[in-house]
Amino acid sequence: MEIDIRIDNDIYLTKSSRDDKASLVEFLNDKEIFNQTLRIPFPYSESHAEANIDYNINFEIENNKRRNWVIRNINNEFMGHIGLHYPYGLDSDINEVYYWLGKPFRNKGIMTSVLKGFSDYCFSTLKYKRLEAPIFDFNLASANVLIKSGYTFEQNLPDHYTKGDKTISAKMYAKSSGHVD
Repeated sequence: MEIDIRIDNDIYLTKSSRDDKASLVEFLNDKEIFNQTLRIPFPYSESHAEANIDYNINFEIENNKRRNWVIRNINNEFMGHIGLHYPYGLDSDINEVYYWLGKPFRNKGIMTSVLKGFSDYCFSTLKYKRLEAPIFDFNLASANVLIKSGYTFEQNLPDHYTKGDKTISAKMYAKSSGHVD
């Protein structure tokens, strides 16, 4: 597996692969991930995994830009995803980061390390000036990861999302590169 971004000696990021289908189904059949995210369905099926992988691979081919990175450990185990949503367009120097981690890997500081390293990569290599991370306002674990990764709480976003028949408030966190043109 080709390493795209090395986070540390034990964790690295790679491209999406069709070989990850079983891991996606295993880890995303998790009510906690469903409850904390906007677009991940529950239950999560093989067809959802195939569509997710196809979308990420096709996005990269069509746009010549990466959207999704797979988080892996030194044993090449699939651990989760981190990526970019491009809400401001493909050429913007501002982007939105998303991430999730499979249950066996949570509460070990892994996502904090991954988000720090990925953010550094986005600023130094992809030349973003700002990364945003809107999260559901009740997602305290993600808020802690963002703060430990150098993101700053900026504002409450009342009734920001609609998921099913629910309206969900959010909180906006962001991190800037520190470079000003």
